[in-house]
Amino acid sequence: MRAAVPHLAFAGLGAEAAVSGAFTDNPASLAVSRKLGYQLDGISRHAVRGELAFEQRMRLNRQDWERHRSIEVTTEGLEPCLPLFGLDAG
Repeated sequence: MRAAVPHLAFAGLGAEAAVSGAFTDNPASLAVSRKLGYQLDGISRHAVRGELAFEQRMRLNRQDWERHRSIEVTTEGLEPCLPLFGLDAG
């Protein structure tokens, strides 16, 4: 799933960047993002169940996505959905 979303964004929808984030107490999620090519993009503070929590924001640009792709992902049947994303289907 983590490799499929940037594939949809870049290959399917023509995005220039994708953003993600994980709480700093979730190093496994942050490691997956780094492996996919995401770069650090700041910290956000949140109140979670009344406690302060920090979210590490991450950003992936198209060039880093192309350089770090290691999982084959394909998309089928996207064209009829493109207008739902504000894109031309043809």
